[in-house]
Amino acid sequence: MAKKRKRRAKKKPYSKRDYFKYKKKLNRVRSSRDFNNPQYRKWREDIKKRDSYRCQWPGCLSNKQIQVHHIKTWAKYPALRFVTANGITLCRKCHDSVKGKEHDYEAFFYKLLEWQMLEKIKNYNKGRRPNGR
Repeated sequence: MAKKRKRRAKKKPYSKRDYFKYKKKLNRVRSSRDFNNPQYRKWREDIKKRDSYRCQWPGCLSNKQIQVHHIKTWAKYPALRFVTANGITLCRKCHDSVKGKEHDYEAFFYKLLEWQMLEKIKNYNKGRRPNGR
């Protein structure tokens, strides 16, 4: 009678720690931004121009160290990455205070944009002349 061979477990080429390091690095690469991407540059410039190169946080109005913030996060909403309505300009100080709490501020930022557009419409209507009919 032939002897049964013991099966050895296949040895993994990496440890658990190495695997998680690799996975973390892979995720970072997938969600990382290319700030030189022409589409991303245009999106940032469009938002800055729309917001008059000023921080939109109420009461701040700084024009120093302006950054463009994604209202819906870059990683979770890839379809909204380059949608102008998904961005708002903030100074570095205000942007740092919002980081990590994006979900809490979504409705607030959309409301700010809504007020901004209503103000522009109001100013546009003031400048128009009524028809002489």
